[in-house]
Amino acid sequence: MAFALAMLLVFGMIGGNLLWLRPSGAEKALIAQREYAKTLGFAVYLRQAPEWLAQPAGARIVGQYRWLHPMQAAHVGRWRWHAGLGNWQPIENPDAWLKPAPWPTPAPDGWLGLDVQIDGVVFYWREDGQKASVDQILSCLHEVSA
Repeated sequence: MAFALAMLLVFGMIGGNLLWLRPSGAEKALIAQREYAKTLGFAVYLRQAPEWLAQPAGARIVGQYRWLHPMQAAHVGRWRWHAGLGNWQPIENPDAWLKPAPWPTPAPDGWLGLDVQIDGVVFYWREDGQKASVDQILSCLHEVSA
């Protein structure tokens, strides 16, 4: 009897630890969001945010979604959302301050910045696990593409 209880306890501990390995609901939603973004043509990565985004220590791992599509030359450059000031800041492009930013203002939750090249965009943000957010990003990028 004692042996059976000991074995039950051992198997219970092993089974309980294995359950910790299963992804949570939030992790499953992020996985689904990333897969959905890939079907729309994004290359999806989790990377350390570049220095120009000025993210605090401990919050530097961000979603990086790359979309290869020709962009308007007027939008080329790096843009960072500054939540405190409530505006988009062009990085290393002083001429961009003279015209309104082509991105939604205020920025939707989680948007951090964009690195726009003539052949595509790298979009940095904090993923939220909702497919509608990816649709919102894509519609914004379509509006400013060439």
